[in-house]
Amino acid sequence: MQIDQSLTENAKKAVDFVHSQVKGIKAVVISTEDGFEVASRVESNALVTRLSAMSSSLASLGALAGEESNLGACENLIIEAKFGLLLIFQIQREQGSLIMSVVAGRDAIVGQILYFAKQAARNLQNA
Repeated sequence: MQIDQSLTENAKKAVDFVHSQVKGIKAVVISTEDGFEVASRVESNALVTRLSAMSSSLASLGALAGEESNLGACENLIIEAKFGLLLIFQIQREQGSLIMSVVAGRDAIVGQILYFAKQAARNLQNA
């Protein structure tokens, strides 16, 4: 997938939108389906490369699990851990799929993350 200037700018807007709407967000990363960063906003830059690669793998597993379970295409994954949350969203675009990863603390509200991240994903999907 080719990452052009327009995609990068739209991805940055989506990242900033999600980050600004929900209290407790630690990172928002948008990457290609093969794990390359397009845009991010994080507390620690060391997290970005690893998060992009892991999210790509988890999204692939989610897609496979959804299909094998006859549930259809995987739209998102939610991982609840001891110290926080990881939400992974599939963004299907004609030019190539993207993955949005949101890392949040335990104080974040899952419903708010889902609402605002899906809104940002729809905007990016149509951009």
